[in-house]
Amino acid sequence: MVSVGLALVAALSPSRGIALFVFLFPCAGLLALLAGGRDPLAWPGVMLGGLATGWFFRFLYDFESAPQPSRSDRVLRTLLAVWAMATVLAFARAVTLWALMRRLFGRAVNGEGLSDAIALRETLFSFAALGGGVVLYFLLRRSGEAARRSVLGAALAGVAVSAAAAVLQWAGVLSPEARPYWRLTGRLGGGSVDPNSLGLLCALLFVVALARALASGAPGRVRVRGRATALAALLLLGAGIGLSGSRSAVLMAGFEVVLLLGARIFPARLRLAALGAAVLVAAVAFAASRSAGHGSAGFRITETFDPSLPLEYRASARPVLWRAAIHLFLRNPIVGAGMGAFDWRLPDLLAEEGRVLGVRDNPGSGYVQALAETGAIGFAVTLAAAISLAIQGWRRARDEAADPSDAAGGIAVVAFLAVLVVGSHWLAPDVALLFFLLAASSAGPSMRESVVAAPGVREGVSLDGTTPRRPNRRLWIVAALCAAYAAGAGIAILETADPEETFRYASAIGFHDREMGPGGPFRWTRRRFALWIQPGETVRLGLANFGPVGRPVAIEARSGGTGVFRRTLLPGEATAVRLSGGRVAAPVVFVLDRSFVPQRLGVSADRRELGLLSTSSREH
Repeated sequence: MVSVGLALVAALSPSRGIALFVFLFPCAGLLALLAGGRDPLAWPGVMLGGLATGWFFRFLYDFESAPQPSRSDRVLRTLLAVWAMATVLAFARAVTLWALMRRLFGRAVNGEGLSDAIALRETLFSFAALGGGVVLYFLLRRSGEAARRSVLGAALAGVAVSAAAAVLQWAGVLSPEARPYWRLTGRLGGGSVDPNSLGLLCALLFVVALARALASGAPGRVRVRGRATALAALLLLGAGIGLSGSRSAVLMAGFEVVLLLGARIFPARLRLAALGAAVLVAAVAFAASRSAGHGSAGFRITETFDPSLPLEYRASARPVLWRAAIHLFLRNPIVGAGMGAFDWRLPDLLAEEGRVLGVRDNPGSGYVQALAETGAIGFAVTLAAAISLAIQGWRRARDEAADPSDAAGGIAVVAFLAVLVVGSHWLAPDVALLFFLLAASSAGPSMRESVVAAPGVREGVSLDGTTPRRPNRRLWIVAALCAAYAAGAGIAILETADPEETFRYASAIGFHDREMGPGGPFRWTRRRFALWIQPGETVRLGLANFGPVGRPVAIEARSGGTGVFRRTLLPGEATAVRLSGGRVAAPVVFVLDRSFVPQRLGVSADRRELGLLSTSSREH
């Protein structure tokens, strides 16, 4: 409903739709809580889909917007293309081409038996977070400078509301974190997707709030309204950083203050005043967070420097995660393992070293993750995009004629890209959206736009009267990188056409998790399922038609294109199948003529596709 509302508002007024979206997405967790939900991870992406739909409809209707390219546009388009191809690669490696051609699903993607559905969910969420941020970047670059400036205020208001929700959680007014992991750690997420997101959102806008609070005192500046509001927001952001428990947020805010001293948006005396204000807010936030429990930023920073604790604990296991990511990269050096694949490959990487972590996690570094998941090509493009965005942000921060909020946004972009070394922060959907929003606001015009906009100069003619050379070399580099990645990904995808890859981690596909019944353990099958039979192995498979449909089910099994079993089971009937391995390992694929979904039949809330009850045993 929120997404549809955003689409309608954006169709009527694109600028208002963007402002409303930018205010709402930092409050995704609060919206989910008010709606009775528990996991707000998908909310920012769904809301962005509504905004983009309404905005695109208006664009087709009256063509009001005009492109305002920046120097980073080309490298961001290349990065988006690499991310899209890496997502397709991860999809192929999770499902495998062999299984997809036979419409088989339910494959185990690691040694712990994680299903392909969960792996694909994590891959798609990773791509949605990063790709959604880039989409917002280009949408804002077509919305005009006035619209980009206004959305900063909307973003600041939304993040302040999210931080205020964390304060209310700490005071016991709002319910605490519902998810077990965050409840155990004692960290508060407020209105954001999770506590890490809250801290990073607050840190990204900390310097923007500081700039708005002090900009009215800078000579030659247009007075910024709401100085008291900006100061109040600054205090809320400091509280949000402290209650979130995010050490990266503290580090980012510190970087921003240091970079602020080298920027030119304020005279020297006001830069010193900004430094003093930042130190004061940090001291108050640190003192308050120390009393907020073991999940606060102050408490976790203290633990970081506690020599009595293991180094891996103090570093959030980053040395272990980085080593696993490097091993994954060495196995796929050109194109990587695929978008989001590190998360579900981690248990096997750790098992090879004889280690176990309680949870699956990202590598703890955006750049290391890019290396592991997109290979050397993707890492090079990621690094190029980061350098380009950082240069643009720093130029805006050093521009004495720049708007203070835009200049502060440039500082935040540089600080975020620096902190990305020690965290995969832009995989959080709300953080990615805010980062690319600030990047769009702080980006300067492209070289071509600057030349055309110069007074008295014809389009395509430089200031000295000569015709500037077209950047054909850059286009060739971009095309070569995309072609190389596409070729490498295509080869890797074709390798999954081997059935051995499908059954690498489990000898069965198309079976649901084991359940306990009156007669012992059993599994429900899907409509299509398969078994991998080793040479000399015998598999005894029991199948029963105990579904609520009350209709016969026809079964057909084939191996290597040859039929090996055919039977029709009446309602309540069971059968036993004996499968013996030949000279070489081979799969046996079973196909049923019907299946059912309990939720559609109204018998339960189970949404799985179910076929037959099965039991099996293997003998060598």
